[in-house]
Amino acid sequence: MDTEFQMAVVTKMLSFPLTIASVLHEFSPYFLKPKGPVSLEGLKSLAALRYTLYPENRVSSLKDRPIRIFLLNSKSESILPGHVWKELTYLFPGISFELHFIGPESYYDREKKQYLVSDRPIVKRLDDTLCFVHHTQDFNVLHESQDFFPYDPYLDVFFCFHPRFASLELNDLWTKSLPGLLDSKCAVYVTGLHKKDIDNDFQWVTENYNKEMDVLMDKTPNLFGSTKWELNDLNPQEVFQFNQQIFGFRGKRYHAINKDDE
Repeated sequence: MDTEFQMAVVTKMLSFPLTIASVLHEFSPYFLKPKGPVSLEGLKSLAALRYTLYPENRVSSLKDRPIRIFLLNSKSESILPGHVWKELTYLFPGISFELHFIGPESYYDREKKQYLVSDRPIVKRLDDTLCFVHHTQDFNVLHESQDFFPYDPYLDVFFCFHPRFASLELNDLWTKSLPGLLDSKCAVYVTGLHKKDIDNDFQWVTENYNKEMDVLMDKTPNLFGSTKWELNDLNPQEVFQFNQQIFGFRGKRYHAINKDDE
């Protein structure tokens, strides 16, 4: 990489696996409040995931299935070369991952040069530690048919890269999908293209689902966002960078109440 442009192109690709890793890693740069954006509930969710990611620290010796990372409404992240996603296994040695790309643009056939639709998951295994599973239906369809049940906060996490919850063209999709995300009780992390984008998504989620969710991570600049500037073809005045901002939430876990105490 001899130029700033070449560096920027590489950060655009690596931004996706490194954004995931930077949140989940034990040496994450995102700290607990008040020094950082992570809430107490956020720390609980991360503690559950790190229990699985760092087996040497476990008390028990249980054998787990691979960690599932669900990438909702996948687009650009679903066409990244496999070796880019290998960064995850380098940062978490000895851990197996399943990346589930979900959405109508989650599988691009390079030979036919078009997105394919399949009733069954399209599975591609890179090696023993990394497997790609492409689901060409929307998440709400898969959730309602219980394709991913049971969810486990120790083994499952969701990432929505630039979901644009509040946009008119995608609002119907997310209105159907958000209840399932909250029902899973698993952590959901969301990135935005710029501050206005993340502000709109955060506001939409909190206004519509405030009583049903806990904020895990406040809106904050993503330290591993792309450094490459992009231009919106539909609005030439808008420039953005992939994964520039990030926040997290989860469905609220209700505590059992003893009837005698009511």
